[in-house]
Amino acid sequence: MTTDAFDTALRHLLTEPSRAQQILTAVASALQSEDPFEALTLDTVNDYLHGVALVLTDGLPAVIADEAIQHAARALPSVYDRETADAYALRLLQIARGI
Repeated sequence: MTTDAFDTALRHLLTEPSRAQQILTAVASALQSEDPFEALTLDTVNDYLHGVALVLTDGLPAVIADEAIQHAARALPSVYDRETADAYALRLLQIARGI
């Protein structure tokens, strides 16, 4: 690998969102399609996390996929009582920016 190719690959790696960030951002985006007046449940969050994680880690080695999914899952905030999906999604986007 040439120095230029290495520099380009490193720059790409450092500027691209991590898999965990991508997972959390996609979960937040999916949650925004939920009913804005319905209270969010932990089951709904888990369902979206599972679905998004399967899509975004498809084709990755199992160890890398598992680590990304676990990192994203550990970053999920608790669901507040009667919190809407939109409100949760906003909190989730803030968290995704920080990991």
